[in-house]
Amino acid sequence: LNHIDSDGKFLLHMEKRLIFAFDQYCEGKKTTKSRKRKSKVSNEVSESCEHLIQTFRLLQLLCEDHHLGFQNYLRFQLGHTSSQVNIVKTSCEFLILLCDSKESIQKFTTIEISLVSQILLFLIECIQGPCTGNQELIVKSDVVAALDSIIYSVNRNDDALSQFDPNYMDLKSLSCLLLAAALEGREDDVIHFHLDRRLEKAALHRFKAQLEFSIRDITHRTKHEGRLPTSEELSRLNTKQSALVAVTTILIDFGHDIPLSEADRLTMMMQLSSSPNTKSMKSFDGMSGGGGPSSLKQQHRRLDTSANVNTYAPLIGVVEVAWRGKVEKACFPIPFEVKYLPDETKRTFLDEVDISSSEKRMSALIKKCDYFITEMNLIYRKAESSPIFLRLHSSLPLFKIANYGLIIALNANILFSNAELVNPSHSIKQTLLGDNQLSIWELTSVIVTITFGTLVTLGYVIIMLTMSVTEVPLAIKQVDDEFHDVDKDYVWKKSFWQVWIGNIIALILSFGFIGLHFINFSAVPLLYIAILAVINVPLALQTLRTYVQFFPHYEISRNYAILYDLFVVKSFLRNHLVLCVFCLLGYFINIEFFSLELLDVVSISPIIADIIKSITSPGRALMLVFYLFCVTTFIWVSFGMNHFHKIFHEALMVPLLNEDGTTGYKECGHTIQCFYFIFHEALSDQAKMRQFLAPAHVGSEHFPMRVIFDVVYVIWVGIILLNVITGLMVDTFSRIREEKQARAVSLANDCFVCGILRQNYEDLALGHEAPSFDKHIVEEHNPWIYLHYISYLKAKDPSTDSGIESYVRQQLDEQILEWIPTRTSYFLRTHNMKEHKDKHPSTKPS
Repeated sequence: LNHIDSDGKFLLHMEKRLIFAFDQYCEGKKTTKSRKRKSKVSNEVSESCEHLIQTFRLLQLLCEDHHLGFQNYLRFQLGHTSSQVNIVKTSCEFLILLCDSKESIQKFTTIEISLVSQILLFLIECIQGPCTGNQELIVKSDVVAALDSIIYSVNRNDDALSQFDPNYMDLKSLSCLLLAAALEGREDDVIHFHLDRRLEKAALHRFKAQLEFSIRDITHRTKHEGRLPTSEELSRLNTKQSALVAVTTILIDFGHDIPLSEADRLTMMMQLSSSPNTKSMKSFDGMSGGGGPSSLKQQHRRLDTSANVNTYAPLIGVVEVAWRGKVEKACFPIPFEVKYLPDETKRTFLDEVDISSSEKRMSALIKKCDYFITEMNLIYRKAESSPIFLRLHSSLPLFKIANYGLIIALNANILFSNAELVNPSHSIKQTLLGDNQLSIWELTSVIVTITFGTLVTLGYVIIMLTMSVTEVPLAIKQVDDEFHDVDKDYVWKKSFWQVWIGNIIALILSFGFIGLHFINFSAVPLLYIAILAVINVPLALQTLRTYVQFFPHYEISRNYAILYDLFVVKSFLRNHLVLCVFCLLGYFINIEFFSLELLDVVSISPIIADIIKSITSPGRALMLVFYLFCVTTFIWVSFGMNHFHKIFHEALMVPLLNEDGTTGYKECGHTIQCFYFIFHEALSDQAKMRQFLAPAHVGSEHFPMRVIFDVVYVIWVGIILLNVITGLMVDTFSRIREEKQARAVSLANDCFVCGILRQNYEDLALGHEAPSFDKHIVEEHNPWIYLHYISYLKAKDPSTDSGIESYVRQQLDEQILEWIPTRTSYFLRTHNMKEHKDKHPSTKPS
């Protein structure tokens, strides 16, 4: 417009249109007062208001997305040859004339309320971003007095509109949004100075109390009825939350947002019942019945006695954001679903995240946000609509322990059972058919076994179903994200051989072993099937899962990836299905399978889980040591068969039971047979093979070689390799324990968000009014509060963002962490500014 419309015709037209319509409105209002019949005059007022609303709406849309150039253009046209046009000033004058007194505001008609609302929306868009010039123009005018009058006044039509339209934002809320936008992103105290002198804080506190009570009433009602909020209730909640955020932002900026105690809050609500705002409050909160003190007491008592609602839980969260060269506090409504993020999920993240720097920590948290948000939403929707699920999910750890207690009782009963009762189902069947009569104690033992086994199985089913509510959708989301992000054409060009070469080699080796075994020995089908099932099938399935997203037939590949992740990767479903199978085998095959369920302690005890991890973590090294052990045994057997043939054959004879019942011996005639035998004995007796070999006599022909032969094997296998295995596991367990301790110390002494160290923070000597370091990491820079803020932003319409929210959203989209404070905080920044002012005093803002 600066280049095309150098004469400013567009803004001149807008200004003339506004002035003409407002003059018509004023004439219509005068005529309305002088005439008894108001129908014609009301139409004139309505038409002029509609023209004003349309014009302000157009100007508002041109400022959308915090367009700083157009925001400034509305106030000052650079390089224009004609006179300047100040649309912002004109709008402020209109608002001041419309809201010149509390009485005028109370008499607003519906169309006048719409007009004032549109002017406020336009002014909000004029200054968000922020636009500092427009901020100062508005705050230095009498608009602040008009806003103060709006916040204090009550208008029945405004309340009726808020009740009729859940998306409607009343005049008080819009006024608070405008005040909050005026304070946004200021690098000086000019705005604060003017507002602090002219703004009445008591009215803001009353309005804040109304909003809080109304929000809690809606959430309690839905919770009490065991359902999720309707779309209308959600819209109403969003509207009230936006207003509450604005009010809280204003009060925090002026240091007036002091949390109220329960007694103070009830007193505030009692005062509201006798204030001029009582009727407004009743309609705002949606309360029915009387509005006196007793009614408010009943409302609070109803909220306080709710088992599932904390009446005084915080509704507004505050995060610190590095913006425009300083640290700002950003207020936001805490999403209702955040309380359902499981503690186990938090612990897992903190145990696995790279804590070497604050940048890596926060980067990992932001990357996991989508996963956390999905899990929270899944649990929230199910828990709010199903009290049974809420109970189960909240007490799932205790439920697992109780189920394991049943397993211990079941196996204790089996421990003292008769050896003949190995098959509970068969024993009951024989008893019912009369084939075998059990004593009263034996029958009791069988019944207890079946009862406890059934309860354990049912417990595992309940655990699986409860966890499946969240784990299954999360697995599906992870697979869909993986398929969506992959570059199929590029990765698939890695060639078929690069993908399957490992599987092909393993398959060739397996069939080679099977073929050699079949040629030299009698066929053992179970051995051959076990080799293929244990080695080749899992390897092929894993390879297929790794590259399945690059295969054609999207739906088939996606379904395979989901099933693989659920039944192989996800331990909750895999482990509990296996345990259920053990229960069934214990019923119908043998009670010995019930004893395997005792291994479930691994998923319950963190200490035992660490012990198991000390075995699985060095798995690659242990496999290499095991391979070296096999190679050593094979070499030893090969040399023994060739150089000590007689001693080897006579000594290594395998006991064999003859058909007539006598015991004979089968000589170790093949290398593979000797390998099996030596392998077994070496592991079970720490490579002490003297009892299985013929003694070596001093002076015999092979004595020197026998000494070397025996000693080398004992030292290498019995001392070195077996101790290496033990050492690997012990070192891993020690490392895991030390890492946990170091991680705990780091998280306690290094701020997760900004990275400032406890020692450095305490060395600043900030004084008694400063928050302690523990309070700093728990309240000011709590990483989970940042997760809540990101969750709020992702659910919010970007077109309604404030300036600081737009900045953070842009940073998140570009995966930049400049919005995260680095070794500083809001308090440290204000403390440093105060010290600077004390050393360099200046005059008050003009």
